[in-house]
Amino acid sequence: MKKFLLLTLMLLPVFAIAQETTDSKYLAGAVPIVNGKVTFTKEIKVPNLSQAQIYDAVLAWAKTRFFTDDEENWGLVLLADKEKGQIVCNGGEYIVFTDKLLSLDRAKTGYRLNIYCEAGGCKAEMTGIYYFYPEGSRERILAEDWIVDEYALNKKKDKLAFRLGKFRVKTVDLSESLFAGIQGAIGSYAVSSDATPQTAPVQTQDAISTPAVATQPSTPAIETTTAGSGAELPGYKRIDPTKIPGNIIKMLSEDWMLITGCDGSTFNPMTASWGGLGYLYNRPVAFCFINPSRHTYTLMENGDTYTLTFYTETYRDALNYCGSHSGKDGDKVKGAGLTPITTPSGSKAFSEAWMIIECKKLVAQPLQQGAIYDTELRHKWDGQKMHQMYIGEIINVWVK
Repeated sequence: MKKFLLLTLMLLPVFAIAQETTDSKYLAGAVPIVNGKVTFTKEIKVPNLSQAQIYDAVLAWAKTRFFTDDEENWGLVLLADKEKGQIVCNGGEYIVFTDKLLSLDRAKTGYRLNIYCEAGGCKAEMTGIYYFYPEGSRERILAEDWIVDEYALNKKKDKLAFRLGKFRVKTVDLSESLFAGIQGAIGSYAVSSDATPQTAPVQTQDAISTPAVATQPSTPAIETTTAGSGAELPGYKRIDPTKIPGNIIKMLSEDWMLITGCDGSTFNPMTASWGGLGYLYNRPVAFCFINPSRHTYTLMENGDTYTLTFYTETYRDALNYCGSHSGKDGDKVKGAGLTPITTPSGSKAFSEAWMIIECKKLVAQPLQQGAIYDTELRHKWDGQKMHQMYIGEIINVWVK
């Protein structure tokens, strides 16, 4: 679908027109490809700061830059590992092309920001970039299909394509803004730290002006619970269900999840975007829906626990695979490239997930067509199997 959309757009006469630009930073080579992915990188050198100091400065910035309670920007700090000096963030925001009285042209964009801190500096990577355009579209457009030299420049590589070029410009600008934010946070720390000379330099591979970093509402800190014996899961931190991060509506409708049922000897994941979180019978719960025609349905019926797992954009292909293949026909997990792990309770999940919600079945109830009040929606299910609703008590939550 995406390739078809891109081809359709590029066949339009208007797309044959290129727009002038005098700034070479947007032309050939401005959008680097690493292992098949658009990946912007920046190395920042601060000789007088330790790994811990750089990590603390960058993490403080990330918590103000990536949060979910804002209409224009949203995001999440997915991983904060001080020992390794690694910080991983999911970012999302609008990129605005035109904002006039009667004309607003903008796109939603999402990306992942990886930051690796060490003594004397850090490396930042912006990758996993995608767009929703027009704004209300539900079709993801990958940066690899939109802003690379092949599509966003003319044949001579000396001009921007008329329409696709604007995405290229805004994405390059966004990467520079993110890197400048990191640089500014480290620079501010170097100046304010009692342990560091005030003249400590901040050096980058190429010159970047350091903008003021605006103070924004921070993402609530992830708090750990007191885990019982055997409750640890290697590579993850156990948190209380009341501290589950992120916007669950966005995480389901846009990012999707995997539901993995297990009957003790067999397990199977399926992609899902219906569900939610709540509170029932004085317990934290999650609910999801599975059609009886799905292979996972039998496993859910025969098992007591199951997992809901969430992933970054990097694993979009794996989610697509799990949504288009059945475990009845082969090794679905191997085909998706996922790595199975077992929770202390015996449920199955995958190490690629940034969050694992483990549930114990509390309610299993088939939906009834006659119970749907919306007439149009009710008629859509004429003659079709209705889904089974599962409400599970949340017994464990792990995040990376």
